[in-house]
Amino acid sequence: MNNKKRLQAGKTRFCRLIGFSGALFFLTIFSISAATYYVATTGSNTAAGTISQPFATLQKGHDVAVAGDTVYIRGGTYSITTPANSSAGISITKSGTSDSKRIYFWAYPGEVPVFDFSKMTISGSGYTHGFVISGSYLYFKGIEEKGVPMNTSSNNGVMVDGASHDIFELMNMHHNCGNGIFIGNGTGGHLVLNCDAHENYDPGSTKGAGQNADGFGVHYQKSGDTTILRGCRSWWNSDDGFDCINQSVAVRVENCWNSLSGYVPGTMTPAASGNGNGFKVGGFDMPPTKYPAVIPHHEVTNCVGFLCKAAGFYQNHQLGPSYFYNNTSYNNKGGDFNMLGYDLATGAGVGMGIYRNNVAYLGTATSNSTGADASFNSWDITGLTVAASDFISTDTAGMYGPRKADGSLPDVKFMHLAAGSKLVDKGTSVGLSFSGTAPDLGAFEYGATTQSVMHPQTAFGKNIVVRIGPELKLENLSRGAKPGVDNSKSALYTVTGRRIYPNTVVNSGIYIEKLLTEKGR
Repeated sequence: MNNKKRLQAGKTRFCRLIGFSGALFFLTIFSISAATYYVATTGSNTAAGTISQPFATLQKGHDVAVAGDTVYIRGGTYSITTPANSSAGISITKSGTSDSKRIYFWAYPGEVPVFDFSKMTISGSGYTHGFVISGSYLYFKGIEEKGVPMNTSSNNGVMVDGASHDIFELMNMHHNCGNGIFIGNGTGGHLVLNCDAHENYDPGSTKGAGQNADGFGVHYQKSGDTTILRGCRSWWNSDDGFDCINQSVAVRVENCWNSLSGYVPGTMTPAASGNGNGFKVGGFDMPPTKYPAVIPHHEVTNCVGFLCKAAGFYQNHQLGPSYFYNNTSYNNKGGDFNMLGYDLATGAGVGMGIYRNNVAYLGTATSNSTGADASFNSWDITGLTVAASDFISTDTAGMYGPRKADGSLPDVKFMHLAAGSKLVDKGTSVGLSFSGTAPDLGAFEYGATTQSVMHPQTAFGKNIVVRIGPELKLENLSRGAKPGVDNSKSALYTVTGRRIYPNTVVNSGIYIEKLLTEKGR
């Protein structure tokens, strides 16, 4: 596409308005020479790709887009019958160039595009996944994906292979014969934000029915940056909910919910070969042979695991301690916290992991705990016995319901602490935000209206972290950025942590025009 057509397709101006804690933040970003394309079920791949003459397929939108461009996908169902190649229904190979010059594949505002792979022709001998993504610095938002079939190979809804620094937001991945999303190899740095993966099941797997259908999987990365999963939900997946076995770089899981792992979706019938853990953190097969010289320490914070066939939280033979902070585990059939690690020196299983401020209620609280570093948890505080009265509700109603308008997890009462709960102020500081004299136990701090979206090391009341625009967040605005107000401590970051404000010019294509707060706070 020549430059003239690109300019016609796109000089795009974005204005974002967001409210947070009573203050309004305004950010205007100009994207110079970035094209905007449109895809619709009524489109044609010979069209211009404009809003009035859209393309017919996302594959076409991908094929013409370059770094900085946006491809908006209109609502409706896109039935994928002929794959892009033998291994991919839709093949995403292009890359952006930086945090601020990604390629954006976004649902058109207010609409939901659904990619249905249930009638796709698949390989008779190998893998044919739904989306296969090898490009880096990409941003996917608001896409529903479903129905990838299988022969004997477990095919994933979304397969990310060899990529880095991609963002997946508000993805809904379900009823696939494999993982909802599998992130493998590459150099990490991905953000999976406010996504759902549910009812995935691989009944015909050569490894056994249900063995390879996790909700979220992060695996096989040898070096690079941490991948973060935040605000995600997984339920009724036949294997595990969140799994990072054979992962040599730390993964961080924050504010996520998982339930009903290890069952045939929609039933309480155990999947024959499904493991059934909620948060399976680490491991390098048994006996471990291929592991890194430096063992990663994964982190699971403010998460909820409930009603799983196996454990709610599982160390999974990891060779070093993972961190489990402020999690809630409820009524998991195989126990709430399985601390089984693996000691390379002795060649034997041993309790492992660092556990602080966690709650276990109903079922067996812990297993394989000898050797683990556990304190300030509901099961090890002298004289503390957890009861139903410590919670507003133990009813799971709403846990699978619609998300809030901003995409965050729904407001629920399940396992939130009741007034007068014995779990309030019983924890110890681990760098997470809290109110009161000490942190509470469990995933939900008493009195908090929403779950924190802050980095664990961000102090409550001092910093504000919210996403705005296609990939931005405001941080540390305690003194404001209003003209005439001291804004020496104000800053603007990408969600991957790179500081881009107060610099005036972010890069050759994006400029910060103004950053204001209504009250100068």
